[in-house]
Amino acid sequence: MTARWAGGLVAIVLGVALPTLASATALSSHPLIVAVRNGDCNAAVKLVNPNVTLNDEQTAFLAARMLDEGICVKKDPVAATDFFAHAADLGDKSAAFDYATKVGLGTGTEQSYERAGDLCRITGIDPQARSSRYSLGYACTVSGVAAELLREKLPAAAFQGSPAAVIVDFSPASAQMHIRATPHVRLADPSTGSNLRKPVVDAQQEIEKAWRNAVAAVPKPDAKLLDNQVVELSLDVEMVLENSRGSSPRDPQSFQHLSPGDVRPTEIGVMPRGTN
Repeated sequence: MTARWAGGLVAIVLGVALPTLASATALSSHPLIVAVRNGDCNAAVKLVNPNVTLNDEQTAFLAARMLDEGICVKKDPVAATDFFAHAADLGDKSAAFDYATKVGLGTGTEQSYERAGDLCRITGIDPQARSSRYSLGYACTVSGVAAELLREKLPAAAFQGSPAAVIVDFSPASAQMHIRATPHVRLADPSTGSNLRKPVVDAQQEIEKAWRNAVAAVPKPDAKLLDNQVVELSLDVEMVLENSRGSSPRDPQSFQHLSPGDVRPTEIGVMPRGTN
């Protein structure tokens, strides 16, 4: 696997960059995120209950991320699937992408790279349907897992600016991934007696490592169903919730009287025309 920071591949690149936690700037002032940032997990959990039932897609999405990554609540990726599905059904594209990842993994729902591909296409990736549903679903699943690994493993505020997204090109059949762009890496404070400031992380190394681990973690695809069309993908590394971890209690809590089944939406059945 090779990587480079920019440049055009001579292959056809499919799709557009997925809008990252789009709304990361807007979400940073969301009451639920403010509560987590202030270390008040009780308040954060209480905010989930009424707002999810009132069909607030942002709250449903954030609740899913909390469950998926164990922020303020007990980590429960299966329950998170229902919240991602609910937010996606309400029109949240970031949630739809995370839901596609769950479908590709088979977490809390039947595993299907074809259906994951349909969901990915809804978010705006490969709108011309040049890549097969199966191949696209596999690519999106790998990128979703890689993004989650980066959000969980990177230090807080590793990247500067917003939105924070890593752009990669991936060819499913050949398993080649190329890094096209990455956010600016924050510089660490200089060590005593020195004026040199080094990046807090080696972004290229961390992205390549996360991608390798993601490829190993997802269900092994049928090689005969993968194509060599290059898919452009955006890894959402916007750590809106994750950045609050250092200041918030980690004691698992429950969503009180709300169970994921209460918000289970109807299956997303409207797929874009032109899918393979």
